[in-house]
Order: sequence, then structure tokens, then C-alpha cells
Amino acid sequence: MANIFDTSFDYASRLTKIRRLMDERDLDCVLVHKWPNQYYVSGFYQHLPWYPLTTHPGEAPLIIFRDEGKEPVFVSAYLIFNAVKEGTWIDDVRAYDRGSALGVYDFVAEILKEKGVAGGNVGIEEDCCTHNTITKLKEALPKAQFKNAAVVFNTARVVKEPAEIELIKESVAIAEAAMQVAIDTAKPGVSEIEVQTAAEIEMKRLGAIREVETMCQAGARTANYRAFASNWNKIAENDLVMVDLGCIHKGYGSDITRTWAVGTATDEQKKIANDLYRIHEKLLAFIKPGLKYHEVSDLAREELASAGYQSDKMDFPFQKFSLHGVGLGPFHDPPDSHTKDVILEAGMVLSVQPSMRHEKYSIRFEDDVIITTDGIENMNKLPRELI
Repeated sequence: MANIFDTSFDYASRLTKIRRLMDERDLDCVLVHKWPNQYYVSGFYQHLPWYPLTTHPGEAPLIIFRDEGKEPVFVSAYLIFNAVKEGTWIDDVRAYDRGSALGVYDFVAEILKEKGVAGGNVGIEEDCCTHNTITKLKEALPKAQFKNAAVVFNTARVVKEPAEIELIKESVAIAEAAMQVAIDTAKPGVSEIEVQTAAEIEMKRLGAIREVETMCQAGARTANYRAFASNWNKIAENDLVMVDLGCIHKGYGSDITRTWAVGTATDEQKKIANDLYRIHEKLLAFIKPGLKYHEVSDLAREELASAGYQSDKMDFPFQKFSLHGVGLGPFHDPPDSHTKDVILEAGMVLSVQPSMRHEKYSIRFEDDVIITTDGIENMNKLPRELI
């Protein structure tokens, strides 16, 4: 096996972990459509995915069976059959559209009949699968019971392996180099798109690709909070500039944000920035194994409120706090705000982002941290105190 990144992990251990989680949820098989989950268990990587953006050829799933006597089957369109064979350790790769008159859903149904689970509990990723896919699968497998299996991979992937953490660290280093280029490029008269382009060229030069299009805003456009770079807005003297970027390095992501002044910030902006810096440090000192996810976000919101930044979006300035996992993506990894009771464990990787939205600007920054046995390790070296 030689995937595009030439990476290899302990896939046997990962498969055992996934099967244990399937057993806990009484799943006879799981149909894996989401590309980071396919990469996690099979080694085959496709970025950006066809599915669910289009149903051909990405609708063909990787099938994992609970019974360890049944090896996984990777269903593929023939268009990408060679790439799948090249990139995975899985021996049983089948092209549904070569030598078969069946469509993909009926082809999958025949495999499940062959394996004796066509009438069993079939796991699907409800956070990914389109209504069309689910409907067609139910038509092809009328005796199956379909269950949401997204939690299987979210649970399996939430604590990172040492090899994954090393790749994430490399991704963060590349992202910070790109951010430094953005800071160096952002001068009066330079457009937002020029800053974005310079940062993304640096990512590519260092061997990574962008995770999502880099967000760059200057001046009053920072009040958009999240927006892509414009072609028309040029940075003016004393503008705030905000850049949110991430990159993919050998499949693993990073997600960092910085806000800085091109010139001199106002006293109000400095005060807000210093409040955020202080609260950020308190949060980093607070995070440790054993806490629930919501305990961190609750503290963040309490501290922001005590500093004068309420959560009521009708009154400026108001607060925003984001806490999410970092890893395979495609954008954010588990845990997140949908899993508020998740217990933090050593080996989880989190993005910590306190921010403030003003009527005329926003200030936010974001660091990526690893939870250790007694606290956190901040992977970011680039100063956040830029205002």
C-alpha cells in the first residue's frame, strides 16, 4: 500500500476499536461514506470529496463488518478503482460499475446478502449521508434496520495516536508559517485577496494544502466575523486585519486565527484584546483531563460576561467562544458543541477560540492545544498579542 501521503498507521488496532464500538451499539455492519473516516480505517484519502456533493462516484461506501471473520469491502466506481487499490491495505475492492448491471445501492445490498447481514442492523453516517442515499439503501435492503453510526467514528477518532499528534504539530507549524506571511504581506494599500493568496502559496510551498479557503478581512469587514477575502477591500493605515486559516498536512489539519493592527489600534481595541488574552490564558490553565467539554465553554462564557461581553447578540460588543476538535476534519473534528458531556482525555486535540464582535469590527484568535496527562500543550508559537 502506498497512499498519496505515504502514511501508514496501525490499521488493525483501529479496526478492532471500531468493531468494539459497533458491538456496543449492536451494529452488524457500517457503510462508511465520509472521506476522513475512510482514510482513518483504510488509508485511502480523497480530498475534497465527491460525496455528498455529487452521487457519482463518491456514493460507493467502504463496508466494515462487526464479525472479525468478515474482512472489510471497499466499494468503488471504476473511475477511482486503481487509486483505491493503490491507497488501501484492504484486499477486497470491488467496482460496482464494471462487469455488473447493478446500481451502487443494489450492488451494496448483494454484498450484505453475501456476508449474511442484509437483514441486520446497518450503520450509516447520518451526519453525512444524503436523503437520496438513505432512501435508496432502504429500498435495496427492505429487511435491514438502519442506525446512525456517526458516533462510532467520532468516538474512535477523538483521542489521537502519537503518530497523529506529530502530523498535527507539523500542520500547525505550516499554518503558523502561512500566518506569518499573511502578517508580513498585510500593508496599507494591499487587498485582502493578496494577503489570502500569499498565505495559501506558503502552505503549498511547505507541502500542505488549505483545509478551507482562507478567511481574510480588514477594517470594517472584520465585523463580518467570518468571511472570505474580497478583491476590492484594501487595507488602510490602522486597520485591524483578521485571518483564519488551516491547512491539511498528510491528511491532518490545523486551525488558527490571529487579529492584528496594521499601524496603531484604538484604546478600545487594545482593551478588548487584552481582556481576551487574559481570559484565553485562564482557559488554557483550566483545561485538563477529566473535565466535561461544557465545563470549559461554560467558564469561557462566564469570564467573557464578567469582562462586559454578554452573549445577547442584540447588544454590542458581544462574546463568541468556540471549542472544537482538530484532526482529520473535514473542517472540525470531535468533540464539539454537539457532544457537551464528552469527558476530556489526554491525547485529544482542541482549538480554543475566544472572541468579541463589535458593531464595527471583531477581534478573535485561536490556538490548537493537545490535552496532556495534567493539562495542555499549546502547539502555537506565533504570538497572539498583536494589538
